[in-house]
Amino acid sequence: MNFELPPTGTEKSPTFVDASACKEWLDTVPLANAVQAQSALLNQLHLLHRFTLAPTERFAILEILRHPVCNVQEDAGKKFAGKPLPLAPHEQAALDSTLSVWHALALGYLRCFDALCCGDTGAFSAPALAAQHAQIASHPELVGRAAKLAQRTLSVFADWQVDLCRGEQLPDAAYWKTLHQIFAAAETLGVVARAVTDHVRHGAAQTSALATYAECHLISTANVYELPARHLAWVVRWAKRWGPKIALLKAPPEDIRNRAVPLWVDIDSDGPAFYMPQASSGSRWLETTELRKSLIARITLLAQGREPAELQLGDDVTQPAATQLLQRVLQRWCKGGAPRRHERHAANDECAFIAGFEAVHFCLSGRQVFRAPTRTEAALRREREEFETFGERSHQATAAGSDDDSHVERWHVVDESAGGMRLTRSLKDGARIGAGMLIAIKTSDSQRYALGNLRWVLREGENSLAAGVQLFPGEARPVAVRVVEPGASGNPWRQGFLLPEIAAINESASVVVPAGTYRIERNIEVMVDEKPRMLKLFRVLDRGGEFERCNFYD
Repeated sequence: MNFELPPTGTEKSPTFVDASACKEWLDTVPLANAVQAQSALLNQLHLLHRFTLAPTERFAILEILRHPVCNVQEDAGKKFAGKPLPLAPHEQAALDSTLSVWHALALGYLRCFDALCCGDTGAFSAPALAAQHAQIASHPELVGRAAKLAQRTLSVFADWQVDLCRGEQLPDAAYWKTLHQIFAAAETLGVVARAVTDHVRHGAAQTSALATYAECHLISTANVYELPARHLAWVVRWAKRWGPKIALLKAPPEDIRNRAVPLWVDIDSDGPAFYMPQASSGSRWLETTELRKSLIARITLLAQGREPAELQLGDDVTQPAATQLLQRVLQRWCKGGAPRRHERHAANDECAFIAGFEAVHFCLSGRQVFRAPTRTEAALRREREEFETFGERSHQATAAGSDDDSHVERWHVVDESAGGMRLTRSLKDGARIGAGMLIAIKTSDSQRYALGNLRWVLREGENSLAAGVQLFPGEARPVAVRVVEPGASGNPWRQGFLLPEIAAINESASVVVPAGTYRIERNIEVMVDEKPRMLKLFRVLDRGGEFERCNFYD
């Protein structure tokens, strides 16, 4: 057990070396400008980390810096959260700076925690921690300091993890290894469950090192990188709020009939919580039964018409997304995870990949430019003028970017199942893509494109993208769709797709329409081979950032 912190010295001093001087320095920092503020904060945090200072003074300085750091980080995060990959240069710069600040702040708290763990021995080891436990336990003030230090250190890791996910990255093995080491040390010191206050993150409510450690694993098991930025923020808020409901077990519960399925953690490992325990001396179980009660109660009350804000879910939380997300986290936090509908197996293949509603429609239409079945005189006149000036190619360029294959990318298939695939490609070899896009894929052994949903996209390492794709069953047929409403006329025609019924797998027919089209019992008109067809929507099967796949009645 070793945090491997570099030695300190007095050669290069930060601008401040005590809490009062730190407050004065903060008054000179342009905190409203995230770029300048991050640069100034990062420089001082680096100098502070390498400067010899009493642990109590270092901790006092970090506590003063922490609130403005969190505010600046929140502003900076708006530049990269929810953006398609690869990030634009200014977005990537904002992400890199944000992660660097979290890392530097974490190192500062780690140095304080390391000093407390080492005590007079100067050695960070199991015997030294045991000796420190005996010494700390006899001094109530030291117990409170140890509990607060453990919680603060873990809280910076939690905030760091959130911004990694917002930037479409996942914590690496070194992150989890250090997180487990901090928790294990706090456990040996006997302070993991001791209540502390953290006004920056929890206001007047109390929290603990265990609650913050559990928060990191709740965020991980919820797969928040699959969510749009707005919904990711909700789940992160709930994980922070409900972390104190998690109990720690050193053995699996014997009677599981009325309990939630606990999350298993190996504190000797370099990975996050999982559902299937393995033999390890570092096994711990995060018991989520109290959390399950809270989730089920809120889902029930929402079904009865209560507002999300009344249930402390957040003033910005709306229905029906609140219920859907609560059901999602209930499955992942308390019921052993979300099972796959289809078993996946390794693959090694190349595929053609098209992303974007309009580009997919253009390709599946036989590279025919989309034109509304009925057009106004003004639209027809504009088309004639463009044709006379630019020729037919201009229409295709307008609709799909070009009439060549420049928008068809090559991806590598890593694994696949009947309902989805995991793909990879070079970071720079292709267009920017983001979760929730409509996509089409054609593998080397297929004659036709399959329609699907880009469920998630992550950056892996320095030069690679990975993506998870959900495939819709059946051969998609490009159509034109428009909303039909009583007393209204002239709703525009837009691209859409019809997917057939497949009785063999109990799959009903569906229609893919632009996002925002669905409303229960809404009528839409579909033009198929120049023949109109009236449909009534009644259920959403899948929803992305630019589409909705719905069941319908004829």
